[in-house]
Amino acid sequence: MLESYVSPLLMSYVNRYIKNLKPSDLQLSLWGGDVVLSKLDLRLDVLEQELKLPFTFLSGHIHELRIHVPWTKLSSEPVVITINTMECILKLRDGATEDNESCTSSSTNRSTSESSKAASKPRRVQQAPSDPDLPPGYVQSLIRRVVNNVNIVVNNLILKYVEDDIVLSVNITSAECYTVDDLWDRAFMDIVAPELVLRKVINFSDCTVCLDKRNASGKIEFYQDPLLYKCSFRTRLHFTYDNINAKIPAVIKVHTMVESLKLSLTDQQLHISIRLTELRIDLHHRDAEKEESGSLRESVSGLMDASDPALTGQYFQGEDEDQGWMSWAWSFVPAIVSTGEEEGEGESGLYTDTPESGAARPPQSSPRDPIVSVGFYCTKASVTFKLTESCSESSYYSPQKLKSREVLSVEQEGITVEALMMGEPFFDCQVGVVGCRAVCLKGIMGVRDFEENMNRREEDAVFFRCGDTLSVKGMTYLTNSLFDYRSQQNNPIRTQTILKPKHATITDYLETYTENAGLQRYGAFYMDYLYTMENSSRVCVGLQDFPALRKDEPPLVQETSVKRIAVGPLDVQLHSSAVHRILKMAACTLDHEYQPYCRPQPDVVEECVSVLPEQVSALEEFIPSRQTSVTLMRATVTVPAAEYNLLHLLLPVLLGHKVSAAQTSVPQFQLLRPLPALQLQFERITFEHSVPMYEQEVTRAASSLNQPSDTLLHHCYTHCYLKVFELQAGLTVIDSEGVFQTLIPIIPSFSTALYGKQLRLPAYWGRKPSVPVCECVFELPQVCVQATRAQVLLLQCMYHSWTHSVGGGACSSISDSLISHAYKTPGVKPVCSAPVLEVCVQRVELKVCVRPALLCVSGTLGAMKVCARTPGVCEGQKDQLVPLVQGPSDTTDLHTSRWLSGSRKPASLLSPDLLQISLQLPQQEHVHSPGAVLLVSVQGIAVSVDPVLSSWLLFQPQRTSGNRQTPQVSMVMKKRREDEASVGSTPLTKQPSNQASDYTSSPVKTKTVTESRPLSVPVKVFPSSEECHLSPEEHMKNLITHTWNAVKHLTLQVDLQSCCVFMPSDSLPSPSTLVCGDIPGTVRSWYHSQACMPGTLVLCLPQISVLSAGHRRMEPLQDVPFTVPRPVLEEGDAFPWTVCVSRLSVYSLLGQQRSLSVLEPVGCTSTLALTAPKLQPDSKDTFIMCLHVDLQPVQLKCSNPQVQLVYGLWCRWSQIFSVFDQMQSRGAQRASAGFPESSDPPAGPSSPVHSSVGTIPPDTSTYSPSADLGSPTEGDSAHTEEPAAGETMTLEQKTCSISCPS
Repeated sequence: MLESYVSPLLMSYVNRYIKNLKPSDLQLSLWGGDVVLSKLDLRLDVLEQELKLPFTFLSGHIHELRIHVPWTKLSSEPVVITINTMECILKLRDGATEDNESCTSSSTNRSTSESSKAASKPRRVQQAPSDPDLPPGYVQSLIRRVVNNVNIVVNNLILKYVEDDIVLSVNITSAECYTVDDLWDRAFMDIVAPELVLRKVINFSDCTVCLDKRNASGKIEFYQDPLLYKCSFRTRLHFTYDNINAKIPAVIKVHTMVESLKLSLTDQQLHISIRLTELRIDLHHRDAEKEESGSLRESVSGLMDASDPALTGQYFQGEDEDQGWMSWAWSFVPAIVSTGEEEGEGESGLYTDTPESGAARPPQSSPRDPIVSVGFYCTKASVTFKLTESCSESSYYSPQKLKSREVLSVEQEGITVEALMMGEPFFDCQVGVVGCRAVCLKGIMGVRDFEENMNRREEDAVFFRCGDTLSVKGMTYLTNSLFDYRSQQNNPIRTQTILKPKHATITDYLETYTENAGLQRYGAFYMDYLYTMENSSRVCVGLQDFPALRKDEPPLVQETSVKRIAVGPLDVQLHSSAVHRILKMAACTLDHEYQPYCRPQPDVVEECVSVLPEQVSALEEFIPSRQTSVTLMRATVTVPAAEYNLLHLLLPVLLGHKVSAAQTSVPQFQLLRPLPALQLQFERITFEHSVPMYEQEVTRAASSLNQPSDTLLHHCYTHCYLKVFELQAGLTVIDSEGVFQTLIPIIPSFSTALYGKQLRLPAYWGRKPSVPVCECVFELPQVCVQATRAQVLLLQCMYHSWTHSVGGGACSSISDSLISHAYKTPGVKPVCSAPVLEVCVQRVELKVCVRPALLCVSGTLGAMKVCARTPGVCEGQKDQLVPLVQGPSDTTDLHTSRWLSGSRKPASLLSPDLLQISLQLPQQEHVHSPGAVLLVSVQGIAVSVDPVLSSWLLFQPQRTSGNRQTPQVSMVMKKRREDEASVGSTPLTKQPSNQASDYTSSPVKTKTVTESRPLSVPVKVFPSSEECHLSPEEHMKNLITHTWNAVKHLTLQVDLQSCCVFMPSDSLPSPSTLVCGDIPGTVRSWYHSQACMPGTLVLCLPQISVLSAGHRRMEPLQDVPFTVPRPVLEEGDAFPWTVCVSRLSVYSLLGQQRSLSVLEPVGCTSTLALTAPKLQPDSKDTFIMCLHVDLQPVQLKCSNPQVQLVYGLWCRWSQIFSVFDQMQSRGAQRASAGFPESSDPPAGPSSPVHSSVGTIPPDTSTYSPSADLGSPTEGDSAHTEEPAAGETMTLEQKTCSISCPS
């Protein structure tokens, strides 16, 4: 009878997981067709053994179990197993118990399970007697059909996890598993040729996940909003077999699909979720440490110690070993669970072919690990962050409840998580997201910036956008999944996989699945993690392919771990609403008192062992490492000026400071338009990280050698590479419609690179101080900065809006006049033409090397140019370039005026670097180390102090009579209502808390103030350290002490070429025929031109050379670390210093090719000696200095034109600096007050300086149209308009005329 075969099979599984069952009662009920069992207890020890999880079951109950067996239609209808209300409670397993019992429990459990299996097998065979009416082949086929079509229904599944005060519960209303056909419709199927495929579907309905906190008694006082509420999803399973008699599938696919996933996180649940994430990471590290003892790591340590055991453990377990969670998964599908144990049952086994069946029995061999593919796919997902606040019922005695307020939402589209594995040797995980965006919701900290009544656009609330939408990208995230109708699994084609164990290599895989291919499929985010173990032929292998290893033969296995992350085009807008929400959520994560799961342990230095040369050679052939690469493609980051600022309440919490003052009021939010913004754009950013996989073993081997090879040393470090391509920054403006205007570059696009390495386990290298601990190399080929004075002022106002807060969180407004002068719309005639200052730096290289006893720095600066670009006087005239600073410049013959008459070669492209520096500083803890060394070389520099520089410094935007299009931030203080407050995560108790939101819950009364009086004192956002007040004598003592400590062991070599400063009385634009920025060439061209050259004073600073005693000159740029021929070991051995000063001169150029000398070239040679008195007990703050100077004759010449020239320049620049200081002080006063003053500013003094007459120089009055002498501004009327707080042009109504034509 069929009952004699099917009943024992069902009973074996029911009795395995359920306690206290009577087999006789169960068998009688099965023969009746229906079984109903109530109030069942699960075998918790069996579940723990099967699941292999780091958790233990506190309880497990099944309220009702129903089994329906259609005996009359067993070949066409499925067996239905129904579980009604199953509840399990878990907790974290004790770490100490787990560690102590890990060895014994595994063997004990394994032996117990083996004995139980061995005991149960004879019972199964005895209960399945042979029946002559039922051929064994038919029995096997029928039982396989029954098992493959079993339906499992679970109603009301409840899982709870408890730890400390955390309660995580999962409730699934219903889950059903059934067999389907090739169209994924419910059907009664069997495994048939040629497909050899079995398909199943699991439907989950109404899954709810809750995360709460309990009190000391174990009760939950306040229930939080569910993390996930009534989410339904479905799972498709696809099994492919090699043949019809296979016990384990060759390919397994388990893919889950969710249409809509809506997650919710409150401020309390946020840090609890982070706590659970830390637990998961800690468990992962524990598992990794346990696997190290039996993994392939021993192959590396075996090279250093011949007594180490050969490879054992999980990588080479036999057939009878437990296969972990995979075997647990197979146990739910009996057709798949059969292993080699059941194969050995003989011909009488339930699943074994007999000679009568006609099927040939395949030869016995080790089963290959199946290829397992696990996938998770989600069409739309969102994570909403909420802030909670307490609210009480109408009754006085009613308990308090929590009310949540949404503040932030992160939305994703097209999420894919795929994992592909083949046992231990191969694992790959891919994660992709088609589109992602972050949206601001409602209000934050009492500021209602995105309430429904604000009538703001939906685009204004989005501050993060990455990738595309599904309407644009399509369903590419489902490619090759079980939910893709075009996939091979959903077509009558045998399943093919990218993983062919005997042919696929890592190179083939990486070339197929590249970052570009991943972004092309997804668009927003792509991550690929690959781990493989390969043999010497670089072929992926399975566990059965590893040969038997001896202790003296290391395995020919190579491990590789590669992680690649690519982020598609993204747009980030860090406005006030976004920044405050992000920092608020970050502050909530810190509001907890949990202790970390694991604390960093100090490095334990193991005893070094001797290593043979052949062992080192074998180790150097392949050293495994973990490589990570992150690529960001085409990103834009926009930082507008702050519309409101409450950062002084958030940053102290993030920095761990306590804030005593509570937020008493909040600004009433009103939209600011136009709003200036700083925008950063880059084409690509690449970050690469490499770390040794087995750092301790490699470090032990390398540190035990006297001279380890470069290969071994390379794998003892963590290496990081950062490359930035085409990065640029500029100004833009958000108009009244919320649209960003065209970007005006402030920093044109440039590229840069950074490399660094950090020594792993430095404790092993204590006896080798020559090994660098850290190294860093920075390269910058070229970078330029170009900006007008108005743009700099606008950037200062934007920066000030983020660093200071006035008026209870409001920010000082920025005038429209400043915005209109700073931002010039392309194609539109500017309001006022102003000079643009350009600074260009080329070939910057910096290297920093840190040793245990030495800090080394070397670097170069190739060239630097500063010039001012002035607009043409007439319409259509080209811009003129006025050079201001040029370096390097050949200044060897500029100390006299004879260079103007002779020939001068143009600057060579092969000229030396402007700055070369090498510095070595001994660490303070190593007293007996050699002294510091400083080698500096600076080439010649030419400087032109052109009047256009004053025009740029004193530029003031004109005030306009019009008002802003939209109202500015209202400074009226409102009373804070309780329902508007954003309370923190612990608002229910009266005890003080350090959360930022607690400081925003104190209401205040409205204050009445006048307009001419500041409402509040400005508050600095960033907390500053306490300033120490020292007397002048103490300052002098500290200066003397620091100076002596810095130079007493210093070996100095300084070579400074001459710096030539030209001070013209009028602007000297560079002719178009000269090389851009050539200052001596420009002066020479003006000197020989037919036009009258303006009077110019030339100051040639001396050439300086400083050399320590006994030091021989060496190249200033050294490859650090380096050694000097004669290091300084004792105090004062580097003295005396020899200081040579030469070629100091001053002369004037007066036009018509006239040059008069003021100071003839002069120089001196001096000797400087320093020593500290050693006999005096309190002499640490004093030292003795001896200076000997040999001065050359000094010749001064003076004439009337020269006196007039010098006096005019002195008056001009002294008045310029005076006005500039007044502008800066007035701007600081207005910024600190936060509000404009109603009084009219005083009129500025008139300028006694007039520019010289010239025909070629342009009319420099166009540089500062609002600063002309006697020119009234729009504000000089009877009704004076109050300027905005950010306006810097209201200091003087009438200023001096700079460089106006006579």
